[in-house]
Amino acid sequence: MNEYIEIRFQRKGKPFPLKRQLTGGVEFDEPDPLERTVGITFDAASPATRERMNSIRRVQGWDPGQFKLDVAVEDGALVLRGVNRHALPEGLYKIKVEIEETRTSRKFTVADVPHDGHAVVAIEVELDERDVDVDLVDCDSGIRGVLERSVIDEMAAAAWLEDGNRRPTRQACLLNLLASLRTRPTLREPLVTLVHDVYYVGNDRIYAKVDRSLVDLLQALSNDPTRPFYSEGTPRAQVHGRLLSELPEPPDVKARFTTLASFRGEGKPSMQAVVAIPPPDLPHTYAEFDLDLGNPLQDVLGFFVHMGELLDGKPTNHLDLRKVLAKARASEFLYYTVVAG
Repeated sequence: MNEYIEIRFQRKGKPFPLKRQLTGGVEFDEPDPLERTVGITFDAASPATRERMNSIRRVQGWDPGQFKLDVAVEDGALVLRGVNRHALPEGLYKIKVEIEETRTSRKFTVADVPHDGHAVVAIEVELDERDVDVDLVDCDSGIRGVLERSVIDEMAAAAWLEDGNRRPTRQACLLNLLASLRTRPTLREPLVTLVHDVYYVGNDRIYAKVDRSLVDLLQALSNDPTRPFYSEGTPRAQVHGRLLSELPEPPDVKARFTTLASFRGEGKPSMQAVVAIPPPDLPHTYAEFDLDLGNPLQDVLGFFVHMGELLDGKPTNHLDLRKVLAKARASEFLYYTVVAG
C-alpha cells in the first residue's frame, strides 16, 4: 500500500505550482515569493472510508478525532501521505485548503484514492492583488530615522517601500509596525526611539536591531499596574526561534544569544515583541515585532492538518490591518493608502 493525495493549485484556470517547502510553510513560483502557512481540513467522505480511518487510529493508538498525515511539496504539488505506507487507506476523502494571503473555496473537494494508487485534486487560488501608495513626505522624524538606517533586501528602506516589485503586504507590514512602535506605550516616549534599524520584513513581522534597554523597559511596562504590556515569558511558538538562528552577528557573538522573552501589548491589534536577551557587554540586542488581531495561524509552523471546519484564526493581513490602525492612535503615522488591484 502506498496511497497518497496530490493537491495541485491553479490560478485563473492555469497551473500555479508550488516552488518549495520551507520551515514555515510553502512558496509558490511567483515574484517576491511569500512563505505561506497552510491549513488543511481532511476527513472521510463516506462511511466505509471513515471505518478504515478508525481502524488506522486504533492500530496507531491515536485519539478518536486525530488522523496524522505527512505533508510535503513534490513536483509543484502538495502531497498528503500516511505516516507510514499503510496509514492512509484507499477511499473517499473530503479536503479543504486554506493558504495564507489567498482565497480558496469554502466547499470541500472530494479525493477518490484507489487501492495502491493516488488521487489528484485541483484547488483554485485567488491572490490578493491590492497595492500600496506610499508617501513619506511628511514622515515623522522618529520613523524616518529608522528608515534611513535600515536596509531591506539589500535596498535602502525608503527606496524599498517605493519599489513596485516588492510585495505590498510586506511594505504595509513595515509601515504598520513602525506606526505602532511610534505610539506605544505613549506618544511622548515611544518604543521607536529604541529601534536602530530594521533588517528583515516578513509578511507579518519585522526583525530589528534595538537598544538593550528595550528588555528592561518592556519588563517595567509589564509590571505597571495599568498593564500597557504583559510579560509572556519564553515564547513557545517555534517561529520565534528564527530571531536567534538568523541574528546578523558573527558566529562567536551569535552563540552568546541563547534566550528570548516575549511581551504583548494591550489593545486591538495587540503588539507582540519578542526580544533576545543580550550578553552583558553588548549595548544592543535584537527584537521581533508583530501585530495580532486574534488567534493567528502564522504561529502554527508549516502545515496544520485538522479534522472538521477550518480554524477562524488566520495570519494577520497587513493591508486589512490598515483600517483597524486608522481608527487608533497610530492613524497619523500611517504613510500609505491601499489601492485596489
